[in-house]
Amino acid sequence: MGFYEDFVEKYDLLVSWENRFKREHKFFNTLLSKYQIKSILDCACGTGQHVVMFHQMGIIAKGSDLSPAMVKKAKINARKYKVKADFKVADFRNLSKVFKEKFDAVVCVGNSLPHLLSDRDLKKAIHEMGKVLNPKGLLILQQRNYDMLIGSKKRFFNMATRENEAFFYVLDYLPNKIVFNIVNLDTKSKKFKVYTTDYNPLKKAKLVRLLKECGFNRFEFYGDYDFNKFDLKKGNDLIMICKKSS
Repeated sequence: MGFYEDFVEKYDLLVSWENRFKREHKFFNTLLSKYQIKSILDCACGTGQHVVMFHQMGIIAKGSDLSPAMVKKAKINARKYKVKADFKVADFRNLSKVFKEKFDAVVCVGNSLPHLLSDRDLKKAIHEMGKVLNPKGLLILQQRNYDMLIGSKKRFFNMATRENEAFFYVLDYLPNKIVFNIVNLDTKSKKFKVYTTDYNPLKKAKLVRLLKECGFNRFEFYGDYDFNKFDLKKGNDLIMICKKSS
C-alpha cells in the first residue's frame, strides 16, 4: 500500500482521463444497457475517476480502496466534478464487512487484482466481490495481459509526458512476481524518482480457474475497450466479464 500512499499526487498524471473515458464510455455504456445495471461498486477505485464517470452516466456508483490516501483523493476529485459519491477505505478481501447492500456490478480495473500475490488472497477477494453482487450481477475485471508479458519479457513502457515531467515503466521479471518500477523524471532538473510495486503475473487460465472455484462460470474475454477479442500473444490488456449461473 505504501506505493499508493507515496504516489497519490502523481497518479492522475499517468493518463489523460478525458481521453481514457472517451475510449471506455461506449464499452461500459453497452454493458450497463445490456444488463440493465443501475448500481456499481468500484472496489479498487484509486482516485475515483471511474466512479465519477459512472455517476455522469446516470449510475449509482460507490468506490472503495485499501489506500486511505487514494480515498481522500477520490473525494477531492468527486467534489471537483460536482459529483456526490460515497467512498470508503476497504480491502477488497473484506468487502462484505464494509458494504451491506448488493450491487448490479462490481468493477475491479486498473490492474488491481494482481497486487495479491497468493492464490488464497486472490480467491478471498473474488469471493468477497461475489458476495456483494446481486444474483444476476456482473463482475468486471481488467488487468495486464500477463500471458503476453511473460512471453515477451518486455521491460520498458512509455507512459506519459506532462509539462515538466515524464513517466515510464521498467519491469523486472522475478520467478513469482513482476516488479513494476515507475520512473518519474523531472525534465528540467533531470532528476528522477522511482516508485515500485509488485504484481502477481496472473495468466488468463489461472484467473479463470480461480473464478470458477468461487462460483463464476460464464465469461466474456476482450483485449481492449472496443470489444476486440482477447489474444494471449497480443495486446496489453485482459478484460473479463464474469457471471454466475442464475
